Amino acid sequence: MGKTKSELLENIKVLCNGLYEDARLRDMVEFVVKPQNLIMFETKLKNDGFNMILDLFGVDFYNNQRLKDYAGVKERFAVIYHFLKIPQNERVRVIVPVSEENPSVPSSVRLFRGADWFEREVYDLFGIKFEGHPDLRRIMLPEDFEGHPLRKDFPTKGVKEYVGTKYTPRLVRLPGKEKPQDVFEEGSRMIINVGPTHPATHGTFRMIFELEGEDIVGADLEIGYLHRGVEKNGENMRWEDFIPMTDRLNYLSAYLNNMIYTEMLERFLGIWDDVPQRAKFIRVILAELSRIADHLVSIGTMAVDLGALTPFWYFFKVREEINSVFEWAVGARLTTSGTSVGGVRRDLDEKTIEKIKWIIDDLLPKALKDVDALLTKNRIFIDRTRGIGVVSAQEAIEWGFTGPSLRGSGVAWDIRKVQPYGLYELFDFEIPVATEGDVYSRYLVRMEEMVQSAKIIRQALENMPQDGIRIKSDKFASLPSLPDKKLVYTQIEALIHHFKGIVEGVVPPFGWFYFGGEAANGELGFFAISDGKRTPWRIRIRPPCFAIYQAFRYMVLGHKLADFVGILGSINIVAGELDR
Repeated sequence: MGKTKSELLENIKVLCNGLYEDARLRDMVEFVVKPQNLIMFETKLKNDGFNMILDLFGVDFYNNQRLKDYAGVKERFAVIYHFLKIPQNERVRVIVPVSEENPSVPSSVRLFRGADWFEREVYDLFGIKFEGHPDLRRIMLPEDFEGHPLRKDFPTKGVKEYVGTKYTPRLVRLPGKEKPQDVFEEGSRMIINVGPTHPATHGTFRMIFELEGEDIVGADLEIGYLHRGVEKNGENMRWEDFIPMTDRLNYLSAYLNNMIYTEMLERFLGIWDDVPQRAKFIRVILAELSRIADHLVSIGTMAVDLGALTPFWYFFKVREEINSVFEWAVGARLTTSGTSVGGVRRDLDEKTIEKIKWIIDDLLPKALKDVDALLTKNRIFIDRTRGIGVVSAQEAIEWGFTGPSLRGSGVAWDIRKVQPYGLYELFDFEIPVATEGDVYSRYLVRMEEMVQSAKIIRQALENMPQDGIRIKSDKFASLPSLPDKKLVYTQIEALIHHFKGIVEGVVPPFGWFYFGGEAANGELGFFAISDGKRTPWRIRIRPPCFAIYQAFRYMVLGHKLADFVGILGSINIVAGELDR
């Protein structure tokens, strides 16, 4: 696990002496750094082994002096960076104050390639400029959109109705192919569009490819066709009411999103240790079923894109049965909203448990065996996937890859192991790793991860505690759980408790908190800021797809047009999580 937080704080104080204004320990080590010192500070961090910008986002402290004091800044805005050192799992937060009069900071892209799209997002939604960024333009919203929606003075309903889009592609090109080979030949290159409505895109995003023959020599991506303003909406919802919004991120494994957000909130509230063990086991069981379902869709649809339809049907039969489990266990199949603060909504009855056992012991192993026989040694599948979309371990870390895409590049990094949460420390399982970093490697990792997920589920079912599924409390203000309905109807204290719980909801302590977990595509994180009210000041979502997809433009360069579908399927981009 690397150094303790206090050791890490002292080491960086020595390393970066004179470059920060304030340093402290909270949920992770924090430094306040002036914009003019940011690049020097980052350089020292990188030289010390901090090799990934995990996240980068903006905060507007608009007329909230108490939050400014808490953050250690005097300006209206701040850009917050989360740095990660792999494999030591050391994390550092850097807070850079940004003035309202001159909202700009230096770009970090030259040091950390993964900062690229994150900086564009902050520019788009906050209007903060990143000096030196190679391609600073809007990414969620059309380029002629007026205003910056995550500023606090931007109204929730917007400033006016906006219809239509304006987007000017800027292609990144294969080195040495900045110009056509024969500039005099008419039509020597061709621009084609894929999406935003196309079966091969797996979501509402658009790809622009420049071709020489069938070779991709230039690429650009437009992702802003689904943007629903999830983080903005979160500022106007009660903390617990945000759980259904997490369903709409990666909707192929919604329960994983529910689990990670709910655990973040419980840890922020200080009640995590009071949540019953049985509820935590149920969360793990349903989360791992979600992971399996996500991988089934990822591999099945990638196989269809490459011309193999049969694996899709084998895997979708298993997925349908998993969806039936969710229907029985939480009352919904796809967007589950299956967790509640302090526990889970329903217990697992014997019928549901028997079906889960049947899936992991009979149905899933048979499907995995069949698909393995169809694909893993198939000459055509191998030719379409090996050596395609290669990302080295160093490149994957630089871009901010997490999850199967990082493990497919040879990095054994899984939050469930390196920073256990949700009781994963109680279970015996392996981290599948492949070394080639290509489409085939990412396929192999996901295939084996389903085996490991089934292993976790089996252990959880064999050792289920019997201590209930909801937190027990007498005071809603301290432990957020509604009393039993029988008591509500018969006791005035329970009726008051129920009324306060419904009307007020949970209120985390003043401050901020970050928590991340291992979602199906990598580290899904939630950074929450509370100013002591029933609604958040800010909820930041760290989406694993976003960091991975920014590298896609470079992954396809030099490949044939037919190869992009395999590359895209192997990184499993989900539009709801991508642009939120």
